[in-house]
Amino acid sequence: MENDFGATPEQSPELAIVKKFEDMLSAKTALFFDVDEFEDLIDYYHAKNEAAKALKVCDYALTQHPKTASLLVSCAQIYVSVHKPQEALKYLNLAESLEPFDIDLFYTKASIFSQLRKSEKAIENYKKALQYADDGEKEDILLQLAFENENINKHDEAIKVLKEALELNPENETALYELGFCYDLSKDLEGGRSFFQEFVDKHPYSHIAWYNLGITYGKLDLTEKAIDCYDFAIAIKEDFSSAYFNKAHCFSQQEDYERALECFKETLQFDVEDALSYYYIGESYEKLENFSKAIAHYRKASELDEFLADAWLGIGSCYFEIERHLDSLAYVKKAIELDELNPDYFYLLGDVQHALGFKEEALASYLKVFELEEDNADVILDICRIYEELGDSESAMDFYCRGVQSDSKNGRLMYNFVAFLFKLGDLINALFYLDTALREFGDEIDELFKVYEEARFNPQVLELIEYYKAH
Repeated sequence: MENDFGATPEQSPELAIVKKFEDMLSAKTALFFDVDEFEDLIDYYHAKNEAAKALKVCDYALTQHPKTASLLVSCAQIYVSVHKPQEALKYLNLAESLEPFDIDLFYTKASIFSQLRKSEKAIENYKKALQYADDGEKEDILLQLAFENENINKHDEAIKVLKEALELNPENETALYELGFCYDLSKDLEGGRSFFQEFVDKHPYSHIAWYNLGITYGKLDLTEKAIDCYDFAIAIKEDFSSAYFNKAHCFSQQEDYERALECFKETLQFDVEDALSYYYIGESYEKLENFSKAIAHYRKASELDEFLADAWLGIGSCYFEIERHLDSLAYVKKAIELDELNPDYFYLLGDVQHALGFKEEALASYLKVFELEEDNADVILDICRIYEELGDSESAMDFYCRGVQSDSKNGRLMYNFVAFLFKLGDLINALFYLDTALREFGDEIDELFKVYEEARFNPQVLELIEYYKAH
C-alpha cells in the first residue's frame, strides 16, 4: 500500500521510523531511537500538523537524550507552533546552557520574543544568531532584525540593517521595499533620494529601486522626476501595476486627469480587480465632469469593497453636481454610516441638505464639521450663512467672531464678516474690520462686493479703498 509520498514503509526510511514509533505506542513498549530519528519524527508530525503526536515524541526523546541541544530546540519549535512560548523558552534556555553556539536556538528565541512583542530581546537574539550564520542565513536574519527595529520605531537602525542585507543580495525585493518604507517614516527623504539614486546607478535594472526613487521624488514635490522614475520602473517591468498607480497619482496632482485615467486603467490590466483603482478612475472622471462614467466606476468600487466609504461619497458627490439631490442624500448618508468622523462627508451632507431646503439639518451637519475640524474657515462661513437665513444674527455673530479670532489671516472670512456687519447696520464695526481687511488683504476686496453689492456705492467704503490704494 502506498503512503502519502507514494512509497511503502520498506521504501521510505522516514515512514519506517514513524511506523516503529507508532507500533511502540500501541504496544506500550519502550524502544531506543537515536537523535536523528527523533528529529525526523518531530519534523514528520510537524509537517502533517499533528502537534499532539510531535509533543509525544518530544517527551519520549528527552527521556532518552535529555541533554541534546538540537532536540531541545526542535521541541521548543513545536511548543511555539501550539502557542506556548513560555514553555518553548524553558527548552531553549536549557539548550543554550548546553550548546550556546546554535543559530536555530537564537533564531527561535528571537521569534518567540517577537511574538511576545519584546522587540529589544528579539533584537538581542537575532544579533546572536548573526554571529553563527552564513551569508545565506544572514540575509533572512537581517530582515527580521530590521522588522523588530521598525516595531520600536528605530527606523534609522532598520535602515542600517537593511543596507547590510542589500550588500549581501542587491536583488532582495523585501529589503528594497522596507528600506523605502523606513526612509519615509524617518522623514529622511533626502537620504532616501540619495541612496536610491546611487543604487540605480549601480543596479540600473532594479525596478523596485526606481519605484522607491519615484516615491521619494513625489514626497519631495518633484513630480516630473517622480514620473520619470516610474517610467523607468515600467520599462524594466512592463506589468508593474504599482508604478502605473503611483504615476497616475502624479498626473492627478498636476490636474492632468486624462493621463491619470490612462495610468489607472493600465493598473487594472496588470493586477486583480481592485476597489481603489476603480475609485480613482471614478474620481478622475468626476474631475473631468464626466459624471455618468464617474458614477459607474464608483459603483464598481463599492461592489468590490462595500466598506469603501469614499466610493459611496463619490456617487453622492456626482449626484449633487447633476442636481439629483435626493439621490445624493442617500449615498452621502451611506458613506457617513461607514465613516462617522470624516468632516468632508458631513460637509457634503450639509451642502445637499441646504440645496434641498433642509436648513436646520444643514446647520447640524455644518456644526458637526466644525466639531471635527475647528480651523475650517469655509464651514464657519456656511454656518454663519445658515444662521443668517434662519434669522439668528446673534449666533452668526458668535461664529464670525470665533472665526476671525482663530484665523486672522483669512481674507474671505474677514470680508464676509464686514458684509455681515454692514447688513446689521453696525457701521462703526464694519468700517473698523474693513480697515483691517484692506490693510491685510487689499487684493481680495471683490469678496466684499460679491456678498454685499451695496458696498460699491458706500462713500466711506470707497474712501478707505482709495486710501489703501494710495498707500
